[in-house]
Amino acid sequence: MVGLRERKKRATEQAIEGAAVDIAFNEGIDAVTVDRVCDIAMVSRSTFFNYYTSREQAIFGRPLEFDRERTTPILEENGSDLVVAAAEIVIDAVRGDADDPITKRRLQLFLREPGTTTRISWASPQSRERLEEVLTEWLDEHPDLAALTDGDHATEARMIVGLAVVLGDELMRHIRESKGEITIDPEQFRAAAAQLAQVAASAV
Repeated sequence: MVGLRERKKRATEQAIEGAAVDIAFNEGIDAVTVDRVCDIAMVSRSTFFNYYTSREQAIFGRPLEFDRERTTPILEENGSDLVVAAAEIVIDAVRGDADDPITKRRLQLFLREPGTTTRISWASPQSRERLEEVLTEWLDEHPDLAALTDGDHATEARMIVGLAVVLGDELMRHIRESKGEITIDPEQFRAAAAQLAQVAASAV
């Protein structure tokens, strides 16, 4: 059973995140300020910063956690294309609890604001680092899937994450919402990944 203190903590988090996401959704991300969020959530600035390090964290959410039980099936399905796998892992983590209204609103915001994937990525370096760790471990366990032949799996993981962020931004431009539900067609991943590969090949 969840205690009273934990319930109050979660209620404060929901008030702060809800206010930040609503302002961003209605007026744009740049319209969000800590003072406005505090006014709407009815909390002090000190309370805000006890919970969040920045306005970006309140809008986009805390650094992503990657559960091995969820990442492994994605990696197994897309082992031959780890950029697609990484993008799918991020989207799966961002979607989180599909029934949570703040999560739904946040996803709708991401669809309306092209380039949000990049902003989330740079606002939360911990998320990037955690994903790099997931990919490095996977490549260590499956060296035959590595593209780099020197065995530097950490470097390859960093490159994969960078490309996955670009892919995620492009993918978000094509995802559509229907009746409040956001569905992602795997073929959209493939098409966007193919375009990314063509651009990357031209730079070599």
